[in-house]
Amino acid sequence: MRRVTTVFFLSLCLYTSAQQKENSTTRKFINSAEFTQINKNWNITADFKSGIGEEVSFFPVEAIDLKTSQKIKSIQVDMNAKYDFMGKTRSFFKTYWLDLDEVEEFTQFLEQYIIPNLKDKTEKKQSTTYIFNSKEISFNFYIEKNTRRISIYLKDYGAIDNEHYFWTESQVNKIPELLDVLKKIK
Repeated sequence: MRRVTTVFFLSLCLYTSAQQKENSTTRKFINSAEFTQINKNWNITADFKSGIGEEVSFFPVEAIDLKTSQKIKSIQVDMNAKYDFMGKTRSFFKTYWLDLDEVEEFTQFLEQYIIPNLKDKTEKKQSTTYIFNSKEISFNFYIEKNTRRISIYLKDYGAIDNEHYFWTESQVNKIPELLDVLKKIK
């Protein structure tokens, strides 16, 4: 019994340690600072809205540790969406970040795989999904016949949260705006 308890405790410690590593550098920076200032540039945003009033916004931010004067730049992702819980619709608002290295990778992903395929179609009973995974979000672009859809899933400590996500078919044409925002963070 003692051995089982020890193995369980060690597994729990390793799991907790692994979870902490999955957060973005920006989240770790903000969480570790005692006093933080976050400057947001509302002039440079990419907003996606769903037909039921949900919204995801991407915009550049600079976080400053006021005690040490250290600064970090990233893209902030604000999600205001809805989910069903026990038969009732609930709203939630969450903030996530893309670190600079992830912004560069996301930019390449959009340029190489999404923008060239924005008008693509698939044959009957076929589909194609392009997925970009960062530490805190998963961006999916789905194509089935003439339908195209963006889905953005949030991640809690690296694990995709399948209850808190956003999707839209009507806003796919705004992906180039997102690409513009990502390019301006550098």
